[in-house]
Amino acid sequence: MTKSLPSIFLVFTSFLAVIFQVSSNDRLSHSSLERFRSWPGMSRHHRHDLLRKWPEHKRANSYSENRRSSLPFDLLSSTQQFKGCIDPSEPFQCPQSEHCIALQFICDGHPGDCPNNLDENEETCIAAKRPAKENIEKFLHAEYTLHGSKLFTFLFGEKLAKSIDENNAFWFDTLASAFSVAKTIRRFAEKTRMSSSDLAHFQSVLQLIHDGRLEEVPLYVQEAVNQGLASLVEKLYDSGFLDQ
Repeated sequence: MTKSLPSIFLVFTSFLAVIFQVSSNDRLSHSSLERFRSWPGMSRHHRHDLLRKWPEHKRANSYSENRRSSLPFDLLSSTQQFKGCIDPSEPFQCPQSEHCIALQFICDGHPGDCPNNLDENEETCIAAKRPAKENIEKFLHAEYTLHGSKLFTFLFGEKLAKSIDENNAFWFDTLASAFSVAKTIRRFAEKTRMSSSDLAHFQSVLQLIHDGRLEEVPLYVQEAVNQGLASLVEKLYDSGFLDQ
C-alpha cells in the first residue's frame, strides 16, 4: 500500500493540472467573446488592437506548435508579400505581368507604372485597399479545412456552398478574386453567380459582423470571426464593399 502512494499522488496532480488548463481556456474564450460583443462601441484603433492581439491568445491556448505559422488570421496580415514580388520596397505585382511596383504608385493619377496603364485600373485601385488575392484564397482554404462547408453555406447559401464542395480549388480562386476586386457586394454577387436571396443574406451577415452582433450568428461563425473574418470584413467595409 505504501509503495503505491507516489503513483496515486502523480495521478491526482495530473488530474488537477488538466482541470486548471480547461478552466483557463474557458475563461479566455469567454473573455475574448465578450470583447468582440463590444465591437460597435470601439474606436478603430481599439478594433485593430483587438484583432492584433487575438491570434496571440489563440496561439498560447488553442493551437499546437506545428500550426502556429499557418493561422487563418496570419494569412490576411498586411506583412504578407504579393505573389511574385521579392523586393519589399516594391511589393505590388502588376496585373497580367511579372513587374512589381511600390504601393504609392498605385492609383496615384500617373499612369505608366504598370504595363498597359493597369496601375490606374479601377480593379487595381480596389485591390490595393484589400488583402492580396493569394492571401484571401489561403484564408478561405484554411477556414474550409477548419469548419467545412457549413461556414460557407451560412455565408453564401447552399447553392454556392455545394459548388465549393464539388470544386473548391476553382471556387476559392473565384471568391478570392471577387473579394479582391469587386467594387461592391452586388458586383461580388455577379462574379460568383449568387441569387438575390443569398446576396441579401450575405449582406446581412457582413453587417452583423461589422456591428459586432456575434450573439446572432452560430458559434462556428464566431470562431471564424475571431480567426480573421472580422479583419477581412473591416477591409471590405473600409473600401466601400457594402456601399449601395
